[in-house]
Amino acid sequence: MRQAWVPRVFNLVMAALLLLFLVPIVLHLGDVGVLYQVFLVLVGALLLLPLIVACLCSAVRPGSLGRAVRHLRARRQH
Repeated sequence: MRQAWVPRVFNLVMAALLLLFLVPIVLHLGDVGVLYQVFLVLVGALLLLPLIVACLCSAVRPGSLGRAVRHLRARRQH
């Protein structure tokens, strides 16, 4: 029995949990220096946002990321 909802729910929950890590970085930096704020937000965004987007894409359409990678690899070989 196939359960297509499992990867969708899992990836949606993963995206939500990763957002929970990113939101406090942005909201609770009032007493920290400006350069440190910019550094933390950029590092947090650069590390977490691509992963969040990948989880959301996979939640919308499971398997789409794997197909995209295979398609890119096939294009590189030609």
